[in-house]
Formats: sequence, C-alpha cells, structure tokens
Amino acid sequence: MKKSSTGQLQYSPSDLMTYLASPFASWMDRYHLECPGSITPDELTEDDKLIARTGAEHERAVLGDMRTAGRAIVEVSTRNFAQAQAQTRSAVTAEAPVIYQAALCDGPFFGFADFLLLDERGLYQVWDTKLARSSKPYYAIQLCCYSDMLSSVSGRLPQTFGVILGSKERVMFRLESFIHYYRHAKKTFLDLQDRFTGNLRNRPLPFPRAEHGRWTSHADRFFRDRDHLVLVANITSSQIRKLAKAGIHTTARRRLRNEDSRARLDDARKIGRPSPPATADGRSQARRPASAAEP
Repeated sequence: MKKSSTGQLQYSPSDLMTYLASPFASWMDRYHLECPGSITPDELTEDDKLIARTGAEHERAVLGDMRTAGRAIVEVSTRNFAQAQAQTRSAVTAEAPVIYQAALCDGPFFGFADFLLLDERGLYQVWDTKLARSSKPYYAIQLCCYSDMLSSVSGRLPQTFGVILGSKERVMFRLESFIHYYRHAKKTFLDLQDRFTGNLRNRPLPFPRAEHGRWTSHADRFFRDRDHLVLVANITSSQIRKLAKAGIHTTARRRLRNEDSRARLDDARKIGRPSPPATADGRSQARRPASAAEP
C-alpha cells in the first residue's frame, strides 16, 4: 500500500491478502500510511528475514531452471514502474515466451508478477513462486488479482494460473473457480478503504486467531486491555464463540462462571443422595436383590 506522486492510493495483491487474513492489520497499514510516526509496526524477526531471503533464492532458482531449459526470457529489470510497464507491454505485444517480473496495473492495484508464461493458445498465464510444499487457497486469490491486472495489458482474462512450490512442483488453478470470490473480496477491501476515517475507535476488531503480521503486538495489546478470552491457554475459536453467545466475553467472567459451577457441584456433593423412604414397619422400600426375595 502506498500513494502515487499525485496522492492516489495504490494497492498490491499482497494488500488484499493482508485484508483477507486480518481486516484489523489492513486498517493499521492504512493508518500507518496516513499518519506516519503515530504508530510503530513490529520489526521483522530473524525468521521473517530468513523466509524472505529463501523465497528470493527460490525465485532465482526457478528463473535459472528456465534459462537452462533454453526458454526465451524477457526480464523487466527496472524498478521504475512506468518504465517497467512499458517494457512489459512491449514483451506482451512481441509474445515473448517468458516475461520475468512483469509490471501490471489496473485501477488502484499494481504489482510485479514473478512470471508470465505464454501457453500454446497464445494466452499468458501468471505464475508465482512459493516456498510452501503444498498450495494454499489464498494463493489463488492473489493470482486472480494478478490475472485481472494482466487482462488490462493482454486484452483477455487468462483461463488458468499457477504456483511453483518450494519442491519445484507446479500447481495450476482454473480462474473461473475463484474469480467470483476474488471480486467480492476486492470489493469489500476497497469498501474498507473508502470508509477509512483515521479514527482508531472505528478500526475493525482483530480476529482472535488471525495472522496480524507486523501488527501482532498491537492486536495482543488489544486483547490484554480487554481481558479477551483469547488469552485463555489452548482455547479455540469455536469455544470463544460459544462463550460469547452465553454472554461471557472476558477471562474474568469465565473464571466467575467456572467458580459458580464448582460451587454448585460442591453443594450437590454435600447434600448427597436422599435415603429411600421407610415403610410402616421401618423397613426400607429399596428394591431387594433377587436372591433375597421371599418364596
């Protein structure tokens, strides 16, 4: 997420992914852009840095494999977006078999696609490199966004797209399976941006088990300040929802309920089971064992 030289908001497919994972984190990204210095995002951990380096190495390795295979590759090397767009358009017009780091833009969305691959029908497909060993559903939504932007260059919406996993396995998706969900997600994301006021009281609440990225410490502080149930060790999202339906929203309320339940159980144990009533001759009416019955 950034602003253009004219002050227009611009979003990347990653911004859409952030929103889907955590509307809270997406709102905080916007607040940080509009009010720099007002809040401080979490610093990258060493694990984050390692993942970024390893991801870049994986991408270069895939590029190297394509070169070794003799694929004709156009590499968009400039980071100047206007120039990169011009190079990308020229490569698409020339039907280059592989375009690396293609600069794509449509409306407020922009980004650099890892690879555009020309298929046998003369259509370009967006391919992205991922470190994961298996595909994730959100990969498809991210690639829908790139494919949507690609259509503004090629004039045609791709039918398929894919990911190259950390194992070098290629996984292809059909765009029609995800395009409607993507368009809905894109609309709700843009609606959130349109409603942005900069008032912290109006920000979306953090989801208890969401990935809040560089705003994780801020989400944690939100939960601590409100004594949220997410602070209970090993509690699940479904348990939190059930407790909320019962009017229990804090760990203190949960403790009170548990203490009340234990007190009721202790009282029941103290009272014990009542003795069976006696007959006129003082004998118990409790059922006798069959072996003790009179003939």
